[in-house]
Amino acid sequence: MSSACRLLLYKVLKIVRAIRQGRIFPSKPKNASKFAPYAIWSEPSTSHPPPLAAPKPHLPTNAESYNPPQEYLPTDEERQAWENLDPEDRERDYLPQKYSSLRIVPAYDSFIKERFNRQLDLYLAPRVQRVKLNIDPNTLIPKLPSPNTLKPFPNYRSICFRHSHGRARCVSLSPDGAWVISGDDEGVVSIWELTVGREIKQWKFGSKIGALSWCPRTDISYFVVAV
Repeated sequence: MSSACRLLLYKVLKIVRAIRQGRIFPSKPKNASKFAPYAIWSEPSTSHPPPLAAPKPHLPTNAESYNPPQEYLPTDEERQAWENLDPEDRERDYLPQKYSSLRIVPAYDSFIKERFNRQLDLYLAPRVQRVKLNIDPNTLIPKLPSPNTLKPFPNYRSICFRHSHGRARCVSLSPDGAWVISGDDEGVVSIWELTVGREIKQWKFGSKIGALSWCPRTDISYFVVAV
């Protein structure tokens, strides 16, 4: 072997040794793309009608019991007629049989076939897509009032009535909540507009106002004053 061949072989072995040690990475093709899994069930729901779901298996009945009632047991004529039919034309795939105990019940010979047919139904039937409602959960929660507004008595002054006469002894509110009357020690009865706190009219009596009350009826409007 010539010196040139030995030098070339040495360089090739050196490159192979570097690749095995992970110091040199082979070049990848430019059109190679990284594998990305695709979630087939994460697609948005459509307005198309959903596909048919897999048929549900029938629930067991008394005829499938190892000790069924006497009326479920077939007669000889019924058994012969069942055996003469094709498997596709039979109403049931089995005939009820009676056993004295569960320990002598033989293995079900069609178990593997029925399990295979059931798995085939599930395989051929696509999954049923459920239409999701895009509703914000926060919009379903009712807006509750502030706890400060639920107190039995107000803790702030919304409007002020300045009584220019003596000390007010009693007040009464109209049924519609629009008017209020007050009586003071000097015998003055005033009627106020509740929305603006303005005195509309006043009456003068000879003595202190003891009590006053607005009529609770809404069809008429008057109040009574006791001195």
